[in-house]
Amino acid sequence: MTSVFTHGRADTAEGTAVRIGRWELPSGRAAAAQARRTVRNTLDRWGLGPAAGDLIQHLTPLVQQLATRAAARGGVPIGLRLELRPSDRLLLGEVHTAGDPAEPDDPSPADKVDRGLIALTYGRRPARDGTAVWYTHAFTWWQPGVVIADR
Repeated sequence: MTSVFTHGRADTAEGTAVRIGRWELPSGRAAAAQARRTVRNTLDRWGLGPAAGDLIQHLTPLVQQLATRAAARGGVPIGLRLELRPSDRLLLGEVHTAGDPAEPDDPSPADKVDRGLIALTYGRRPARDGTAVWYTHAFTWWQPGVVIADR
């Protein structure tokens, strides 16, 4: 099981860092579990305060499902990319697979079980060496020192 991690930070005009993580996940059944752990650990490490728990709860099943579908298609390593844009309160995630950017198969009735996973926006795009399925998710940003009054 190979997991390659690179982490980048780019300062924006507002001084808020954009955080980027990239990993290579194993192919097959191990991909989904590794994707889930990677998302959970990364969002926790990025220090989002209370927003981390909500994002972890919503996004790990989504990433796990995308990784499971990608693993079922190819038997090749899967790329996972997360990009956090705190100033926009958005998290972008991509699951990359090598090979031809095939259209998604028509789901069987059994596949429709996980169709209720929610992302703000999502799509597919051709990648350099295959296909990327991406999604974004909006969240409430917690900032130290900011007091929110009860209404």
